[in-house]
Amino acid sequence: GDVIHRMLTATQYIAPLMANFNPSYSRNSTVQYLDNGTVFVVQWDKVYLQGKEDLGSFTFQAALHSSGRIVFGYKEIPVPVLQISASQHPVKAGLSDAFMVLNPSPDVP
Repeated sequence: GDVIHRMLTATQYIAPLMANFNPSYSRNSTVQYLDNGTVFVVQWDKVYLQGKEDLGSFTFQAALHSSGRIVFGYKEIPVPVLQISASQHPVKAGLSDAFMVLNPSPDVP
């Protein structure tokens, strides 16, 4: 659901680049994964930002190694990340394992 999705993207993620991507915009856009037992790789290939398709396509990946190492790789980032609008979806890169309190009480800051 919408609330669960918003909470997860706000608090728990491994994101080489989180933004308002639309993988259905082009037949050439794909999100693929590979797991060979020692590394799990997810690749976003030729994906476009929703409503900003004229900026060009993005290609990047995240590799999660069984050793615990996480590697982000970037092939095509057509605009500076700081110029991507967060009005429709958060724009983030990195890791987070946090929680969110929706109904603060006097006992919870």
